[in-house]
Amino acid sequence: MPSLFAACCLALAPLLLPQEPPVQGVGSAEARALWQRVCGASGNAAREPIRAFQLRAEVLTRSGVGSNEGTIDYAYMEPDCIRFVLPNKKETGRFGPAPEQYWLKDGKEVVALAGREYKEDRRAVDDMLSLARNYVALSNPVRLNLVALELPPAPPADLGPELARLFKKLTWLALESPDFALVRRTDAAAKSGTIYRVELGLNESALPSVAIIRERDKGGADPLLVEFSKYEEHDSFKIPLVLLVRVIERTQPAPVFASAPAQEVYVKTAALRPKLTVADFQPKK
Repeated sequence: MPSLFAACCLALAPLLLPQEPPVQGVGSAEARALWQRVCGASGNAAREPIRAFQLRAEVLTRSGVGSNEGTIDYAYMEPDCIRFVLPNKKETGRFGPAPEQYWLKDGKEVVALAGREYKEDRRAVDDMLSLARNYVALSNPVRLNLVALELPPAPPADLGPELARLFKKLTWLALESPDFALVRRTDAAAKSGTIYRVELGLNESALPSVAIIRERDKGGADPLLVEFSKYEEHDSFKIPLVLLVRVIERTQPAPVFASAPAQEVYVKTAALRPKLTVADFQPKK
């Protein structure tokens, strides 16, 4: 099971560009009007984008019939630096994309996660990185590079009956953008320029209550559903402090998202303007 705080905060920086929302000519007039509401609800468009953050969160992770919980300290800096403390007090992260830049620290011992035997450890780190990129992207939608925007005719089919009932009052808006991330099931890297389709379930304030992120073209990545709630303003951004992560359940004839969250994340403290450098993501011996 991916560690989705890893799958959160944030696959949440997504190479955000300092630009106004390119909605001219993208989507219908109704879709563009709703997108403008989404951008307005997130905060002042003139603010500087999130390029790094530090969070402390309580996390509950379910795997099969078991579960574990604990407090995680989590730091991220664009584009690919991350470090976090696991509930077992070990620390892990990466300070670049190369396998030898992944690491795990247990007490004073530091292990480089470069070999084939550490593939799952690296994937757990990438889970967290993907969520961070998605978290950042959705926290500042005005800066997303949109290539498509539409009002879908119906909620996503892979919600399944139970989640469809849970989210029936939401308004759905779909967008396509390269500014997101997913963890891939295979060792193949995502193609350069991969476009992601993101289906947003919006509440009455036009803030995302649900985001489903998937590759537009079929690839080696499972889609990811993140439910957001308890928005608060931090450093001029409205950010969700509760994130529930759901993954695809493949035991069904038609795969749907599991009704029970694979992970629950409750953010306790958040700093969105920390002064971090690459050195802060290297393991301290």
